[in-house]
Amino acid sequence: MSGQALTCQGRHLLLIDILGLSQLVRTKGSDEILGVINKALEAFNRWERLNGAFKTIYFSDTFLFHQEPQGYGDWAFLDSYAIGSFILTTLLAEGIPARGAISFGSFEVHNDESEKHQVYFGTALVEAHEAEQAENWIGITILPSAWKPYEEKHPGTIAAFQSDKVWLMREADQVLLLNPFIKIRGWHMEDLMGEIDAPYLEWDQPDFPNEIRAFRFLKDTAEKHLADQEPKSRIAQKYLATNSFIKTIFGPELYDWACKISS
Repeated sequence: MSGQALTCQGRHLLLIDILGLSQLVRTKGSDEILGVINKALEAFNRWERLNGAFKTIYFSDTFLFHQEPQGYGDWAFLDSYAIGSFILTTLLAEGIPARGAISFGSFEVHNDESEKHQVYFGTALVEAHEAEQAENWIGITILPSAWKPYEEKHPGTIAAFQSDKVWLMREADQVLLLNPFIKIRGWHMEDLMGEIDAPYLEWDQPDFPNEIRAFRFLKDTAEKHLADQEPKSRIAQKYLATNSFIKTIFGPELYDWACKISS
């Protein structure tokens, strides 16, 4: 498929996996497992209602939030990473760790001939799945297939967004590591100027309070693993790597403020 045909027929896809669900299934009762899944679905359903151009597919521990109309659009790229940020922090605020990837490419959703089953497939799904599985942190990556067409239309924007702490580019593979704390990043300077005149957990609900709780969940869990006698387990490394990423992309001043407002 040519590049022009792909941008006309492709779709943005956000794939998010709940981490540790298999262990939950082995150790917890059905009510607790169902509660976790329902909380996750609530986050996706909210953004389906608010946006209208994306739909959710759920199976096992995986959620697919896909663009319904075909074609690459600036709005879809911007919406996919912003909505992905809000969904991730909503899950983390509930103590549900997750990891995801955003891709762009072919993604087909059909009913089978019997109208009993939904069939979905495509390069965007394969790429997002492989990318998500390759990571060892708690966060969302944006693949070149999703951001490069935007950069071609708006040269210099990806670097400008990086300067604004939206993401960090991993130079080795040109994958963008998404900073999901949109509200914390946005309200920092306003708070310094005295614009926030209510308790932090009541301000700009529900997204700002969700980000505060999500930050605290990641920080506390990382510190707990750091204090363990075996801090080098794969689970521990996920949280430690995530906390290190947040410190790097925030910088000392913003990180200290996030610690303050989440305490």
